[in-house]
Amino acid sequence: MHVTAPGKVVLFGEYAVLTGAPAAVMAVDAYAAVSLAASHNDQWHFSSDGFVSTPHSSNGSDLPGGASAGFTTAVLEHWGYASLKELGQAPLQIHTDTTAFYQQQQKLGLGSSAAACTATYFLLAQLLERKPKLTEALEIHRNWQGGKGSGLDVASCWSGGVIRFQNAAARKLPWPDELKWQIVWSGTSAITTDHIANFDQWYKNGDIEPLQRLSALCDDLCNTPDLRLLQAYQRALMDLDDSANLKIFSAEHQELVKIADSKGLVYKPCGAGGGDIGIAFADHTQQPSLLEDFRAAATAAGFYCPTLEMAQHGVRFAQ
Repeated sequence: MHVTAPGKVVLFGEYAVLTGAPAAVMAVDAYAAVSLAASHNDQWHFSSDGFVSTPHSSNGSDLPGGASAGFTTAVLEHWGYASLKELGQAPLQIHTDTTAFYQQQQKLGLGSSAAACTATYFLLAQLLERKPKLTEALEIHRNWQGGKGSGLDVASCWSGGVIRFQNAAARKLPWPDELKWQIVWSGTSAITTDHIANFDQWYKNGDIEPLQRLSALCDDLCNTPDLRLLQAYQRALMDLDDSANLKIFSAEHQELVKIADSKGLVYKPCGAGGGDIGIAFADHTQQPSLLEDFRAAATAAGFYCPTLEMAQHGVRFAQ
């Protein structure tokens, strides 16, 4: 069996989604793939590409402890299994490939863990004749992250396309054809859970007025996604960053904001920020060459602009 799940980018709603506001998330065609095949001996074997880990083998007397088997163990623990032998299956080899989520051995920040976890869950559910459910996939990945995060990345790779995600519920969100976009990698990786922990601490003690403005703009953007509102959202995100000292807009992201401004685009970091990826938006009705001009300028400044499209389908068995 061979299962794929797409990556994701947060169009808007980062941080605000943690307090109940809606976020818009787009699945992109960078895929995590999980493959299952019969073992060549009496051992279970686990391996990975992209995410670098030592291949792990197990005789099945317990659940595997190697990093390459981490999501298999997370799923099986959730279902109450204490060993691989309890599955009643002949030994298998399970391989996870997240190569598409890396550039020069650094994570781009496209949601590789959510995609790999969801694909693993989907595959094991088929193997053990369980019905896969988004709510369960969300719970498993959240537990794996130590209870942090909103789950929007799992919901995106589950559904594909663009979704509106709010309070663990997802539904399709129409995205206007004239609102084009370009993803850019900042050149540095970020640790999302650290940013979320810092936000949680600020949220308990800080002045949340900047967050309230950001949340209101999320509602407006879900109703009318346009460049004017995205510009207002970018400014509100900057205000939140200044107030909470979250370091969302790293030096690299600030440079990309300036490049986008000079070309008539709106740029913002995606997700937790502080590194990883960002996205530039352009109104295609104004000037069709705007994105091309931005890509050329960003590339000349040393940034990587991956060629990605929206993924129309979510997690599924490979055709």
